[in-house]
Amino acid sequence: MLHITGWVICLSLPLLFVRGQYWYNHVLAVVLSVVLSVAIEVTCHRWRLSEQALHTKALKAAAELSFLKSQLQPHFLFNTLNNIYSLAMSQHEYTAASILKLSNMMRYATTDTGHDYVLLQREIECLHDYIDLQQLRLTPRTKVKFSVSGNPGIKCIAPMLLLPFLENAFQRGVSNQEASDIVVHLQATDKCIRFYCSNRHFPVTMDEGAAAEDIRHARQRLQQLYPHRHQLQIREDNGVHVVKLSLDI
Repeated sequence: MLHITGWVICLSLPLLFVRGQYWYNHVLAVVLSVVLSVAIEVTCHRWRLSEQALHTKALKAAAELSFLKSQLQPHFLFNTLNNIYSLAMSQHEYTAASILKLSNMMRYATTDTGHDYVLLQREIECLHDYIDLQQLRLTPRTKVKFSVSGNPGIKCIAPMLLLPFLENAFQRGVSNQEASDIVVHLQATDKCIRFYCSNRHFPVTMDEGAAAEDIRHARQRLQQLYPHRHQLQIREDNGVHVVKLSLDI
């Protein structure tokens, strides 16, 4: 009996070995298949992330290029230089101050814009200078009200982010025949920066498409620099153009 059992065991060993080898190969094939699938998925995921990063980088580069092209509108520079020339010819007392304001704006546009963010106070100074230079050409029919509340302190903002909205107000909101008001208010709180601008909307001689393009560039910059951290509302209300912008800081 023991002899027969021994023979059975001896005959079964090769079969067990073959079966074990089969299961080993089967498990190995499954493991390799899973590892290969995971590797392919990880590679595809990284490729998609890389493609998204390149797309985002391209959009940002396009926005920055558009921004650089529209930092200071050529017609503003030409008009301001002509106004300063007229002041100089009449030896007006505001000549030197106007040259200094234009110099400050050009320095801000060409130097400070090399940084991602600047002090909010620098942006406010730029808006002040722009308004003062625009007022050189305004008649008493146009009233400009610019106010700042809160404490700018050491708060930062992307450079020249607000100027396109102010430019648009002066391009569309000034008439030599009718009275008009341009109202600008900036509020700085601990958590956000709020910008408000309103003006009457008059027919303009400049290209309406160019004005719309400037606002489109501003929207694009906001999307790139403040994703999910800004709210921009632009509306027409009984002939009054209103811009409301809130930035979470």
